[in-house]
Amino acid sequence: MNEIDLAQKGKELVSILRRKWWMWIPITLVTTLGALTFALVKQDVWQASQTMVIRDEAAGQLGGQGRFDNMNTMKAAQEMVVEVSRNFNVLETTLREVGPAKTSRRSAKPWPSIGDVEDFRKLVEVAPPNGAEFGTTEVLHLSVDGETPQRAIALTNALAAHLDRALKDLRGRRAAGVIQELTDAARLAQNHLDITTERLEAMEREVGSDLGELRKLSEAGSGDGGLQVGWGQIKQQIRDGQSEIARLEEQLRLLKEARDQPDKIVGMPGQLLETQPALRRLKEGLVDTQLKTAELLGRMSEEHPLVKAALTSEREVQADIRAEIGTAISGIEAELLVQRSRLASVANQEVEVRKRLDGLAGMRARYTNLVAEVVQANQVLQETQHKLGEAKANQQASLASSVITLVDSPTVGEHPLGPGKTMILAAGIFGGLLMGGGLIFLTTPLAQPRFGRRWTDQLWGRRATDDPNQPVPANGHPGQNVPGAIPGGRRASDPVPPQAQSPGGELRDRRSGQDRRAPDRRQADPAPAAPPQYPVGSSK
Repeated sequence: MNEIDLAQKGKELVSILRRKWWMWIPITLVTTLGALTFALVKQDVWQASQTMVIRDEAAGQLGGQGRFDNMNTMKAAQEMVVEVSRNFNVLETTLREVGPAKTSRRSAKPWPSIGDVEDFRKLVEVAPPNGAEFGTTEVLHLSVDGETPQRAIALTNALAAHLDRALKDLRGRRAAGVIQELTDAARLAQNHLDITTERLEAMEREVGSDLGELRKLSEAGSGDGGLQVGWGQIKQQIRDGQSEIARLEEQLRLLKEARDQPDKIVGMPGQLLETQPALRRLKEGLVDTQLKTAELLGRMSEEHPLVKAALTSEREVQADIRAEIGTAISGIEAELLVQRSRLASVANQEVEVRKRLDGLAGMRARYTNLVAEVVQANQVLQETQHKLGEAKANQQASLASSVITLVDSPTVGEHPLGPGKTMILAAGIFGGLLMGGGLIFLTTPLAQPRFGRRWTDQLWGRRATDDPNQPVPANGHPGQNVPGAIPGGRRASDPVPPQAQSPGGELRDRRSGQDRRAPDRRQADPAPAAPPQYPVGSSK
């Protein structure tokens, strides 16, 4: 579109607005008046915001200093604060403390009613700063809307105070419930500990003097007890006694053989002779006598007096050996009796000690289990008492400390929430102009056919002044032609169709006097070339 066409279209639009002033001016006035009324009636809403920091309830942990261990714990605590701030009792107490607004209508219902509390709940918001998510920061903003800045601040202060008290009360009641549960658990743990201790005492009394040995058996890595050590010593004594008896029996056999044959004493072991000093001296004398006799026999005959004297001495020594061997045999037999009696006594002790150890071994498992049960019951009781002490400390701390810490005082913005009165009035004027212009655009066609036909032609059919060569819809439905339809006259602003001109160049009036919108009398001067005709509904 060139500048000339644009200027023509502008003039045409201005002309349409002038002719259709009765359509858009009233609409603009109505919307402006409505916006002005709304701006004057609209009540300003001010928002007060209180910054607060939330901390962990476990303030008793010196290492944490009230900080949260993880994000899930922080998120759960912040959601608890949100729910408590929207609690009905907290909101009702806040409204009752602040009182109704001065601009509100007084009613016979008591203040605040359920509806007042529900409306106030919509004005309260608890959220992290700057659109953050719960669990990412410990800071929360408590925002309350009010009719005036002073009321918004008063509601915020009152709600923060009652929120703090409600959280303290919630902590106290929760700690009271935990204390009751832990008290019952401690009582049950104490009863269990008493029962197991009585059973352990009964078993220890049954064991008696062997209690230390039983404890040694039940304790891993404690070594052998005194009874086990004594049992080992007794077994060693039995082995030593049996060895001694075997040694004495062998010596007795050798001595009995030497009694019949004294010369065999020369081949007796030195261990036997060590225990019989007299036999050892006789053995040495016999050897000396035999050597002397052998020496004399080597020089003299057996009839020689010296040889006979040597032989007589040798026989006397052998006789002494036989007598001494008899004495030694009697001594060894007596010693055998003593050793056998001692061995029998030691064997009896071994049997007794073994029976005691067998009894302790049968009781060891039950005793170990009882000891472990007592230890476990004692640990459970100590842990329960420790938790009970922490719960009581938390209950006391809930009265003095708070989960939330307020930062400074509530702040109110310089302007109320929402658009101002000037903005509302400007929006009303602009909206009225848009509605009026849109209505004119929908109901008024432009002069050029390139802008298309009016939308009303698709609903009620074409006008009688339209081109007769185009199909005429029947009953306003396109595509159904009415045979024999005679088009009426055209408007003065419509292009002149070829059928409307006479052979002499004069215009033919096709409308009756009753249907005529404007005089179609024109000069018979040659008219300029008509613009090209386009089909109905074309966008050209």
